[in-house]
Amino acid sequence: MAPFDARAVAAGGTLTVALSSDADALDPTTSTTFVGREIFINMCEKLYDISSTLAVVPQLAAGLPDISTDQKTATIRLRPGLVFNDGTPLTAGAVKESLDRDRTKKDSARSKEIGAVASVDVVDSLTVRLNLSRPFAPLTSQLADRAGMIMSPAALARYGDDFGAHPVCVGPFAFASRVSGSQIVLTKSGYYYDRAKVKLARIVYTIITDSNVRSANLKSGDIQVAERVASSSDVPLLAADGKVRVLSGGTIGYQGITINLANVAGSTGKPGTVNTPLARSQQLRQAFELSLDRDVINRVVFNGLYDPDCSPLPRLSVFSRSSAEMFDSRGGQGESAYHR
Repeated sequence: MAPFDARAVAAGGTLTVALSSDADALDPTTSTTFVGREIFINMCEKLYDISSTLAVVPQLAAGLPDISTDQKTATIRLRPGLVFNDGTPLTAGAVKESLDRDRTKKDSARSKEIGAVASVDVVDSLTVRLNLSRPFAPLTSQLADRAGMIMSPAALARYGDDFGAHPVCVGPFAFASRVSGSQIVLTKSGYYYDRAKVKLARIVYTIITDSNVRSANLKSGDIQVAERVASSSDVPLLAADGKVRVLSGGTIGYQGITINLANVAGSTGKPGTVNTPLARSQQLRQAFELSLDRDVINRVVFNGLYDPDCSPLPRLSVFSRSSAEMFDSRGGQGESAYHR
């Protein structure tokens, strides 16, 4: 691993990032790809964000929501003086328009994420009230992802369904251009509220689907960042390269084996009976669980780079269980096997 570079950060320059696949439309309402998230993080800020300790913190919002006693309204005040990357102001009306679009657009991928939001009211120019159909604990965490990205009403009016080809949000970088399957270019925003701290002039995302090619380009210096490399083969070689620094850390994502116990009509349909041996038998699920050695799987398959666990919740989370014991949805003791 290369030593930390303590030189002062210079202004200007281009950062080239290799993505493992192309993103879908850069529209927060319809986007579903992981790599899309990696682009949005630099050009579309959200009402809330997640801190390094996995706490929900304000980003475009001035503070956490004020929740009513019956937990069916959430009042959010915005930070004053924020401006979209087209020069128009961020207002409560813009927040309402974005959330209403997420809730009602026919092809929205956010509608189920904020399905508990029945309506949105503009209280004043910097305050919105979300009226909920039921108490909804995940609200702020959903607004810390794509559902919380606020889009420029001027751009929405101009581009409509084609907004994803001309995205405009609040962010340190603004969308500049895209060549499908090849690259996406962002340039430093002249409107960003914290632009003095933004040193890069451009970020170029280049699409390199082959992991070996991404690693080779990283070692040659043709790219500066590879967003994903093969843990079993590339990481040891890159870690041994004096010109490359491998960064690792916890994640809120996980990989695992999930057993279907009652999903017979889709994730939003009513549960039913899944007539499979694993679904019928708690003892069989326990036997399957006991047959797995997460540490061995991690060491042999993933070079020890993952954090073996039996929960989808990261250990940093305040909701993570200290015990390895979990319970399946029918109340019996059993585990699904997870690794991060």
